[in-house]
Amino acid sequence: MTPVEQSLRCLAVRVVLDEAGGIDGIELEAFLNEVAGRHQWLSTTEWLFVDPPAEAGDWLTVPVVMPERLALRAILEDLTNDPPRILFDHATSPAETRKWRWVAFQIAPNSQGQGRFPWERSDA
Repeated sequence: MTPVEQSLRCLAVRVVLDEAGGIDGIELEAFLNEVAGRHQWLSTTEWLFVDPPAEAGDWLTVPVVMPERLALRAILEDLTNDPPRILFDHATSPAETRKWRWVAFQIAPNSQGQGRFPWERSDA
């Protein structure tokens, strides 16, 4: 029997641009570490699996996945930001979760052919 995957949420996080007009990755990492905790999230720079949410309007966003309990905490932490950084969230489908596992595999492969999410790694 296949183990049940932990519930994940995908957040649309508004990014801050650096002086060159690119995503300020250092700032994004600092924000996510503050609202969710170090090694508690995974992000890509492109919306690979779904389209950016219409609710984000003209804001540039990146998808960030994390365990559901931490996503709820991050959303609450973000309520004090004006304007908010977390513009939308949704529960990942089983297919999306498998695709996020593939992203994790690119970063932290294991011998079972799956990736470990940052919050599952022993060094976290």
